[in-house]
Amino acid sequence: MRREAVAAGMDAAGLDALCVFYPARVAYLTGFHHIPTERPIALVIGSSGQSSLVVPAVEKEHAESSTSVDQVRIYFEYPGAEHPMETIAEMLVEMHARSQRTGADHDGYVPFWGYRGPRLSDLTGVEPVDSELIIEALRRVKSPAELACIQLSCDWAVRGHHRMQAAIKAGKTEMEIYTPAANETLFEMVREMPGWRPRGGDDTGFTAMFVGGRSTAMPHGFVKGHGVQPGDVLVSGAGANIDGYRSELERTMIVGEPTDDQRRAFAAMLALQSKAIEVMAPGVPAGEVELATVRLAEELGVEDNLRHHTGHSIGLEGHEAPFLDRGDDAILEPGMVFTVEPGVYIKDIGGFRHSDTVVITDQGCRVMTEYPRELNDLIIAID
Repeated sequence: MRREAVAAGMDAAGLDALCVFYPARVAYLTGFHHIPTERPIALVIGSSGQSSLVVPAVEKEHAESSTSVDQVRIYFEYPGAEHPMETIAEMLVEMHARSQRTGADHDGYVPFWGYRGPRLSDLTGVEPVDSELIIEALRRVKSPAELACIQLSCDWAVRGHHRMQAAIKAGKTEMEIYTPAANETLFEMVREMPGWRPRGGDDTGFTAMFVGGRSTAMPHGFVKGHGVQPGDVLVSGAGANIDGYRSELERTMIVGEPTDDQRRAFAAMLALQSKAIEVMAPGVPAGEVELATVRLAEELGVEDNLRHHTGHSIGLEGHEAPFLDRGDDAILEPGMVFTVEPGVYIKDIGGFRHSDTVVITDQGCRVMTEYPRELNDLIIAID
């Protein structure tokens, strides 16, 4: 069905062929999840719907056993006597694809791990028609099967986060706390879902972690290993990989009795997230969700403490379009899934951010990550 929809989009755009290079899009259209390396992999779709997957020999058995394409074309290695991009160009000739009617989601393979090579336009003599949106328009709205995967990912994130929060003790380092919690949850996933394995090749299947102290004032702060101390702000994250689909659950926790400054910052953050969720509904511009949070941030006096947009879509990738950002003109539709995570960051006090995975419904929206959001539930008691 997905490739049929792409074929319809190609027909509307007058394309003879479409080359797909981005790994998540290849997986979306074929079921072939792989680890991106310097070796090019591409899906080529013809105007009549015929499909060919170009892979290196190292992926031969994997591709032949796990894809739903008409043909798997093998080249031996990169860079090889003949560059792999030339194999892709040869396939376009075999499909009788006119250069000016060849589309692509990128002008050649996306550089990974030291890859170098010709662009597609270098081989065809014409820049490919930018066809990214033919695929991305489909990916934005999740199917019932995709939503089921994301919901299961959310459910496991909640279970793992509860375990991690219960294990937090002052004096222990972050990794001493969250590594056992993540591993125990992963073992539960293996036991309770026979046959389950993570897909996508970029993670173990479950992640739970947190950053503590002043590092939280940086949205992408690093674990310092100094140990959890009374008074610390902790910003956590948990998520599971279910058939390649992700979710996001993040919480701000405080070790011991919060200070007045911490309480004010936490309350502001929670108000911003609540406002964003309140606004989200079908027909609402994605940009309006962020503008609503920014207006409230101005009223609360924390507009200077914002460091990023309100959220992003999520699915096969941890970050997908559209974005809850004033510059995004997408209109929210039922089946779209977003993270909602406005944050307040104050130097010498800490960072305050919850993130929940939220699906747009026919009536409004629904939070998929059912986890406490109020401060009283997120205070870590000191023994």
